[in-house]
Amino acid sequence: MTRIGGRARKPEGPWLSVSSAARALGVSPSTLRLWASEGRVPHVRTAGGHRRFDPEALRQWLARQPARNARPPRQGVIRISAEPELAEALRNRADLVSDAVETLVEGPAEAAYRRLPPAERRGVVRAWVDALADAFESGSLADALERAETYGRGHGLAGSSAEVTLGGSLALERAIDRALGAAPEPLSEDRRREVVAAMSQLTVRVATAWAAAVAGRGR
Repeated sequence: MTRIGGRARKPEGPWLSVSSAARALGVSPSTLRLWASEGRVPHVRTAGGHRRFDPEALRQWLARQPARNARPPRQGVIRISAEPELAEALRNRADLVSDAVETLVEGPAEAAYRRLPPAERRGVVRAWVDALADAFESGSLADALERAETYGRGHGLAGSSAEVTLGGSLALERAIDRALGAAPEPLSEDRRREVVAAMSQLTVRVATAWAAAVAGRGR
């Protein structure tokens, strides 16, 4: 049995898990959970509290969304210096980044962020830190920029405000700088600036993708 608005409902058909539905929509599971908690995407909860998504309801929801514009033009430098040491520093300090985000995110972005359970919030931060670390290992921001574009476009199509969409990215930039500068082995200011500059490119991609999606909704 599932519950919608407190009423029990018997599932019918092949219900999708959060991860399966997120893949179908092209967003991260954390983003889909946030949309669900805000009531943006149709879903139900099982008796055990798990979210489930009806494929037909998702198709109908997608059909009501305005057609997507062509992707925004690629901006920023995709190639960066391969820096395995920076990648390792990021991964080792992911928990410090999460702690810093908790104190730095503010306004509408904070309200949306805190709707997620603490473990999911840390998972969201860890995913972004890993994406940035992967970029410094490979010497390319291409995959991380693709993730940022999907994130921004998804929030734009779902009607999220600029404050909610960008607030988390801006807080993450500051949190990364703080974590990399923390004792006992703080990175130099130049090294921190290099990492923050890369994260700033991801924030710009989030913003441009969000703006393109919002413009498409207004047509």
